[in-house]
Amino acid sequence: MGKIIASVSCTLDGIYTGPQGNENNMVDWAMPGIIDSTADNLAMFQEADAILMGRVNYEGLSTFWPFQEGEFAEAMNKTPKYVVTGNRELEAQWGDFGDTISLLAGDLGERITALKSNIEGNIIVPGSASLVQSLLNAGFVDEINMITHPVILGSGKRYLDGIAARNDLKLIGTQLYETSGSMRLRFEVVQ
Repeated sequence: MGKIIASVSCTLDGIYTGPQGNENNMVDWAMPGIIDSTADNLAMFQEADAILMGRVNYEGLSTFWPFQEGEFAEAMNKTPKYVVTGNRELEAQWGDFGDTISLLAGDLGERITALKSNIEGNIIVPGSASLVQSLLNAGFVDEINMITHPVILGSGKRYLDGIAARNDLKLIGTQLYETSGSMRLRFEVVQ
C-alpha cells in the first residue's frame, strides 16, 4: 500500500506562495531554505515510487524539469507521475519522458484508492495545496513533510487553508538547516 507524503515549503504563517499580488515569487523568502535542504529533498525524490500533483503544479513543473539535467532532474523525470485533474481532455506531457506521466481524472476517492493499492512505496505530492487539502479532507494523506522558513509574510496563499475538520499529527522527524534557519518538520497524519 502506497504512502502519500505531502511536501511543501512555507512561511511560519503557512504561506506557500509569494505575498498577495506577487504570488508566483517565492525566491526572496524560500530560496535560502530550498538551497539549504537540496540534498534531503533530492533523497526524498530519489526514493519516491511516484509523484502526485494537481493540474496547476503539473503545468509549472512540466515546463521546467524535462529540460534540465542532473540528479534532481533525473529523479523528477524518470519517476512515474500522476496528475489529478477534472479536465479529461488534458494531454499530459513531460518532454521526452511522456511514458512517465498519467492523468487521474474522475472520482478522486476511487483514483487515489487505486493508486495507493498499486504503488508499494512513497507517493510524493510536491506543493499542490488544493490537491493536498482535498486529500487530507478525504483521509488519504499519510505524512506531511514541511520545510518552515523563518519569515512571516502576512499575505499570500495558505497551504492548509481549506481543511474541513481536525487532523491529529504525530511528529516523526525534524531537521534544522542552520545556514537558512529553516526547519523540516515531518508529521504522520494519525488516522
